[in-house]
Amino acid sequence: MYFCLAALSVAAVSLAILPVAALATDETAPSISIIGAQTDAESNATYWLRKREGWFWYRDPPQILPPPKELPASPIRPPELTRFEAMQKRLDDLKRVAVMNPSDANLLAYMRYQRFVMNKSELFAQNWQRLVWTVPDLDYGLTGRPTNSMAVASFDEQQRDRQAQTVRNLAATQGLLFIFRSDCPYCHRLAPILKRFEQEFGMTVFAVSLDGRGLPDYPNPQADNGIAARLNSTIVPALYLTAPSTRQIRPVGFGLMAMTELVERIAALAQDPRENPL
Repeated sequence: MYFCLAALSVAAVSLAILPVAALATDETAPSISIIGAQTDAESNATYWLRKREGWFWYRDPPQILPPPKELPASPIRPPELTRFEAMQKRLDDLKRVAVMNPSDANLLAYMRYQRFVMNKSELFAQNWQRLVWTVPDLDYGLTGRPTNSMAVASFDEQQRDRQAQTVRNLAATQGLLFIFRSDCPYCHRLAPILKRFEQEFGMTVFAVSLDGRGLPDYPNPQADNGIAARLNSTIVPALYLTAPSTRQIRPVGFGLMAMTELVERIAALAQDPRENPL
């Protein structure tokens, strides 16, 4: 009897639970379908917003920026530069103040500070000279024109010999064009120098007279055939170095000059690689 009642109770409880479970199952099923419907709607809405995607659209790839370059570290500035610039500015300021207001106090301030700067310059020059004495390749007196008075004469003599040899070698292919006037006193003084130059170095001098008359050392000059105008020679005496084979003409100088200067100029033209015919 008790067993039957217990079974009936269990059956009643089961029947009571089944509608609740079914109701729970029915309630969850529609919720899943609603969520799915909402997801599809959102996907459709998002698709229309993605108008740049598709077969007929092209989207630029994202730009990849290079990593920033590291700036090189600025070199350490020597403190001497800062002190030197401050000294220059101080001296310049004192000078300007003294110029605009030349009172005794301003002038003395500038003069004293200028003396301070000059002492530093003198110390620099002394150390420079002392160092040059110990490093021969930095001594211009040994590699260029000497500064010693005893060595200057020997240097000049060697240089004159080299220049003379250069002019003698040049005389085989080139000559001098001498343009003058018979009433020019400087032409009269230059003519004997050119005659001696011609005899010593063997270089031919072509004399051209602008007025058709000669000089004692060149009594039979050639008449001007327009070459003076072509060379724009308006000052006499005028000397030109000419190479007849190449028709090259280069000015040597104008006016009166000594023999040594004439040789020096011609030797310098011989070493000049430029060829600019007039």
